[in-house]
Amino acid sequence: MAAREFHTGPYETVVGPAELLTEIRIPIRPGGGSAYEKVGRRVGDWPVGAAGAALWLDGDGDTVSDAGIGLTAVGARHFSAAEAEEFLLGATASEASFARAGEIAAEHCRPSSDQRGPAAYKQHLARELTVRALRRALRRARREDA
Repeated sequence: MAAREFHTGPYETVVGPAELLTEIRIPIRPGGGSAYEKVGRRVGDWPVGAAGAALWLDGDGDTVSDAGIGLTAVGARHFSAAEAEEFLLGATASEASFARAGEIAAEHCRPSSDQRGPAAYKQHLARELTVRALRRALRRARREDA
């Protein structure tokens, strides 16, 4: 089952009342890196917004062969930025590509205003944190930042 099929909403999954998740398998693939960025009001608090990115590069080290972007607390469908991931496939791993991916991620978020901040701020966070996570994931994929 794909991760996007597992989560059905905030704090909700496809796991039924008499079921138990016993295993998650994540294949290790060469040429990849990942990162997680978040903004919170206090240490240990729920994030105002957060983004995680996983990036794989092809043999030349400059072209994105696969990407995953997860978003939390910013109203992203299935907690991911599928449209931004699609944009990155085959793109050059660059600041310009990451900036556009961040814009796409933010465009598809529908955050709610709450005690952690207004919706416009959370949408801004979706953009900025996506870019930051992609930058760090790229450095890690290139083994520049462990």
